Amino acid sequence: MSIFVLRLLLRKESYFMRTLLTIPFILFIYFGLSAQVLSKKQVDEDLHFLKAQIEKYNPALAIYNPDFQSNAEHVIHKIQDDEITLLSHFAYISQICAMSNEGHFHMGNWSDDVHKGFGQNQYKYLPISVRALNGKLYVWEDYSEENQLEKGDELVSINGTSAGDILEQLYAKTPSDGEITTYVDQTLNFGFAWMYYLLIDQPDVFEIACRRGDQQQKTIRIQALPRQQQVTLFAQKYPSTKQQEGIQDVYTLDLAADHARLTLRTFDRQMLEKHKIKSKQFYKQIFTSLKEQQVQNLIIDLRDNTGGLNEMADDMLPYILQENPETSTLKTTISWEGKIRTYKMPKQSKLRFSGKLYVLVNGRTYSAGASLARFLKEYGNAIVIGEETGTRYEGFAAGSTQFVLLPHSKLNIGIPRYHIAYPKSIKQMTQNRGLLPDFPIEYTIQDLIENQDRAYQFALKQISQSK
Repeated sequence: MSIFVLRLLLRKESYFMRTLLTIPFILFIYFGLSAQVLSKKQVDEDLHFLKAQIEKYNPALAIYNPDFQSNAEHVIHKIQDDEITLLSHFAYISQICAMSNEGHFHMGNWSDDVHKGFGQNQYKYLPISVRALNGKLYVWEDYSEENQLEKGDELVSINGTSAGDILEQLYAKTPSDGEITTYVDQTLNFGFAWMYYLLIDQPDVFEIACRRGDQQQKTIRIQALPRQQQVTLFAQKYPSTKQQEGIQDVYTLDLAADHARLTLRTFDRQMLEKHKIKSKQFYKQIFTSLKEQQVQNLIIDLRDNTGGLNEMADDMLPYILQENPETSTLKTTISWEGKIRTYKMPKQSKLRFSGKLYVLVNGRTYSAGASLARFLKEYGNAIVIGEETGTRYEGFAAGSTQFVLLPHSKLNIGIPRYHIAYPKSIKQMTQNRGLLPDFPIEYTIQDLIENQDRAYQFALKQISQSK
């Protein structure tokens, strides 16, 4: 998983925010700051050590960013201050990791000096959540003391920096695959306040220029607050809607008159083991049911599925292969040591779905979730609806992580060390991009406020028109 990816399985937004505010939020992993400073020499040694370790352990580096060495050296060379705060140092570390063009990084832990401050209520940060949408930022929840913002207000600037410039800075410092911004946007939806604090600035007061719809722009001031105070204010404004965790947090299968909708929310190992789901048995049961019900249109919803076990992607293939593929190779994995393993294409199952496939995706369709989306496009002739997935279409580094301890800051950085490479595609010949939908769906902030599922509605329209 990436530094920012949240393995959150419950779908209710207010519960999600409460989870973030009341427990060590499950970001991989950004938390706080100490007053510690490092010398320029120490920072230089830390960053060169990190660069060397990324070059050593990421076997896909030369493929997806052959300019990594020169890009990283350029960042390091520009650092001229004699003393650098630990937080500024962390921003440089994030930028170096982001230059690898890979999202599967781990950045520190709760006990290190950069991260422990949030949980200890020592640090004050922005008490709002946002939605990043089409290059803009919108207020989603406001749990500040001032309570002057409403859901859907556009954030024009924060402390004089435009929303566009803020997004550009965060894109440059967030490890993600290639040139995929949808993944970072989705990440911002769940961690903007912490990301702003750790990667941009740590003011005590936020001067926010905002506008509501077509109304005139105005400027408001919001005090930064520690976590516990935000917890209290959030609970007052957003009453609990906590729901008991169940199998629906892993998957649902809904049958309608003219289609079935299989929603696969996660491939997380712990969740699958908890509900005793094994991929081969699971898919056999699902596709037996679809065949018995004579389903002709299947919508597979992979939005917000950030991956987990690769078997959950691989083992669906026998049931969705629509034609004999041109290659006998499903994928190849290359370890950091150069060990190569080739996975063969499976045979079609007698339960193979012979109807029309549709797949719904977004920027948080990631890792093994994005792999399944790729298989559905490549081998199932699925119609892809939504937004660009968060994982590179031609391959990515993941599967195993090498943790390295930076010598001076003592930050523990996890580097992906297995390259998962797919055969060359004739359906999407891109570089450093995710799966691009056949039908891109753009949402407005009003769509989100009204909980409009335009991607699903579009799929239903396609099914209706194909009758």
